[in-house]
Amino acid sequence: MPQLTPEFERFIINTLPSPDKTRFDMANYNKLMLMGQEVRISEDYCHSDNIIADLSNFTLGHVQKLSLTDMKKYEFCVLVSAMVIRNVC
Repeated sequence: MPQLTPEFERFIINTLPSPDKTRFDMANYNKLMLMGQEVRISEDYCHSDNIIADLSNFTLGHVQKLSLTDMKKYEFCVLVSAMVIRNVC
């Protein structure tokens, strides 16, 4: 959402733009999501983040495109960024 709630919370909505599994690339999707979070962390001031995952375009075909390596890299990046945020705040 473009504005904070009255309690200074930020709502972030994640969704897939297309249900077409041939256009889905997990590495690029993760890169886009993490770059957005990095910009938000460095530029935005809010008390908490509420992330809403819209899975209406997500199908089993998308699951076939997920690799364990990509999932492990994404998990590592999220955990490292979470630890950095906790040490800074």
